[in-house]
Amino acid sequence: MPINFRAILLPDTRADADTFWLGLGLIALADALRLTVLDAGPAMLAWLAILFFLSALHINRLRDAGRQGPLVIVPLAAGVAVKALVAVVAVTVAILPGFMDYLESQGVDINDPSQVQAAGQDEELIAGFQQLMIENEADTLAAFSAGDWPSAIAFWLTVFAIGFWFARMPRKV
Repeated sequence: MPINFRAILLPDTRADADTFWLGLGLIALADALRLTVLDAGPAMLAWLAILFFLSALHINRLRDAGRQGPLVIVPLAAGVAVKALVAVVAVTVAILPGFMDYLESQGVDINDPSQVQAAGQDEELIAGFQQLMIENEADTLAAFSAGDWPSAIAFWLTVFAIGFWFARMPRKV
């Protein structure tokens, strides 16, 4: 059976399991290209297109299996939730060394956990670090971009894992 590329892009036809897997791979490749080639603004717009194509593909797979369309929210919501969680962790890990350097420059003994904890709750120190992040835009953008690839990988691992469930749904004629 030939691959139906329309089923990958538009939510108006059926997608069998093979087309579903091919579609997931092509959309994941497009996402990797998005991260590699585009700057932040255009990348966000492209992300919306990727979510559209991903939802169209899942809707078409559900249509082929005779299932209800609202199930499409499962892989999308799970993927986005995992993506957000991993992005927060990756950005935190990227910012932490700069924060610790800032605390040390402010006289906080970073080897004393109680001093670090107290400094983390000191509004003046936090405001000073936020101002430092605003002033050092390049470092801040680099720290935030540290979450791009880990969150994308987590998103696609989640979507592919749920994809096994979608691909195993029997075809309803």
